[in-house]
Amino acid sequence: MATTKLFAIKTTEVKALAYIANPEKTDGGRLIFTYGCSSDPAQASRDFEAVRAGGTGLNTVLSQHFIQSFKPGEITPERALEVGKELCEKFLKGEYQYFLAVHTDTDHTHLHVIFNNVSRANGRTFETNMNQGKVKERAWKKLIDLSDEVCRRHHLSVIDHPERTKGKSYWEWDMNRQGLSWKAKLKYTIDQVVKASEDFDDFLRKCAEYGVIVEYNPDHKIDLKFMLAEQKERNPRAKMTRARTLGWYYETRQIKDRIAQYHGVMIYTPRTKVRVITKKPPNKFVQDAIDRGNMKLASIAKNVIAEYGAPPDQIRQAAISEYAHSRGLLSELMVLSISLDTFYSNKNYATRKI
Repeated sequence: MATTKLFAIKTTEVKALAYIANPEKTDGGRLIFTYGCSSDPAQASRDFEAVRAGGTGLNTVLSQHFIQSFKPGEITPERALEVGKELCEKFLKGEYQYFLAVHTDTDHTHLHVIFNNVSRANGRTFETNMNQGKVKERAWKKLIDLSDEVCRRHHLSVIDHPERTKGKSYWEWDMNRQGLSWKAKLKYTIDQVVKASEDFDDFLRKCAEYGVIVEYNPDHKIDLKFMLAEQKERNPRAKMTRARTLGWYYETRQIKDRIAQYHGVMIYTPRTKVRVITKKPPNKFVQDAIDRGNMKLASIAKNVIAEYGAPPDQIRQAAISEYAHSRGLLSELMVLSISLDTFYSNKNYATRKI
């Protein structure tokens, strides 16, 4: 099902053009079409700059980049190129130079379009001309609607009820449709790496084997970040996800503890934080307030211990064990979901052949 995504380019325009023009992705450059600019990425950027130099006003955006993705196996690269041309004609109306390239290096055909941010017709920026007004009038919404219109005319499937966001790749949309968002898949994959690792250093090494890009810097407050390699392939501008964004269970200390737990030991010994008062409170009211606060914390701790039946020094370990068990069940559920989807897809395909 065709989906679109639109974002601005503020730096490295030449690199972006070179990326989408990669001969290995475009069948040796055969699947490239340009309008008002050269088919050479470096020269195309200079052609864009020549128009920007005569534009009105100041703007930090150099060009715009949108991606149109199609359902796997639904369209040929040549036909995708024609669909892309038609979408550009309707969306850009001949006012903007553009560089169109169809990529065939993934399981689903998709196209990239980079177009100048300044109009050749009036010298005004794309944002000024097309990104004003209510949400339904914004450029990204127009692009989604026009993409659906063009795809329907070519008898291609579209998303009937897309989320009203600035667009998703087909892969992101399909993962969400199955209830398997990219974050869920990332967490699932990290879980598998944890199980296979001997220690934290081994975990960092093994991430690449499982298709996970990892950044670890113990000197930074945000020391651990992740990303799926396939997500990076589909969107080179995608950003890493902080471990804490994935949840407490995926932060550095918890990953180390989980690895140790799989090997039957615990690295960290839980310690109780104690507040030491070295100065006598100025009066009894302050002391009473401190006492009430400590009693409240003690009461909460006592209730937790009574409910779960775990001694204080084992609470953290028990929490990690229970969470690990829940993640294991979730992993099994995910595997079953994928297996069922594959089974019914094969069954439907066999029925169509009959």
